[in-house]
Amino acid sequence: MMRSLCRGLAVVVAVMAPVADAVAAGPDRSVAFTVFRDGLPIGHHRVSVRPDGDRTEVQVDIALDVSFAFLTLYTYRHRSTEIWQGDRLISLDSRTDDNGTAMQATVQATPDGLRGTGSAGPLRLPADAVPTSYWTSALVSGRPLFDSQDGHALDVTVRPEGGGWWAMEGEVRLKLSYSPQGVWSGMRFSLKGSDFEYLPRTGMQAGS
Repeated sequence: MMRSLCRGLAVVVAVMAPVADAVAAGPDRSVAFTVFRDGLPIGHHRVSVRPDGDRTEVQVDIALDVSFAFLTLYTYRHRSTEIWQGDRLISLDSRTDDNGTAMQATVQATPDGLRGTGSAGPLRLPADAVPTSYWTSALVSGRPLFDSQDGHALDVTVRPEGGGWWAMEGEVRLKLSYSPQGVWSGMRFSLKGSDFEYLPRTGMQAGS
């Protein structure tokens, strides 16, 4: 399910007017969302963004549980660490448990682009590729994207919908929004007959 969730919950994208790069100096881009399935909360997606000079460390933590009565029907856990220098990804290390299916991706910047290994096999990605951790508005700026769960390059198109919302179509089908300052502010999609929505958590820090 969450293989679809970060693919279908988690883009090479169509050329469009660029928005502000999320790694540039500006507002705090740490975010925390409650994830809803058909109106009921099923877990969280938290992103902690810590600038340090021209480098930025990003920690992602996702935990989802779908239950019926007292039975847990589905679980998903994802953790990753990203290091950025300016607006370029320098490294990514992720581990995912999708209801018992393990996935991983390890990526490093090299003179020949991003290289590494993942559940999808050896990884050879463009130097300006962006992972689907969604926190950075570089996701909708016309740069190539890759799945942060297993590292494979994604084939999608992206188009603006107005009001800060963007629609992704193709291998990933979802809608996500960014504030005028480039801060991730929401996401929604449909999957297997259910509607999912990300709503910002209030009264807490992204890492809490």
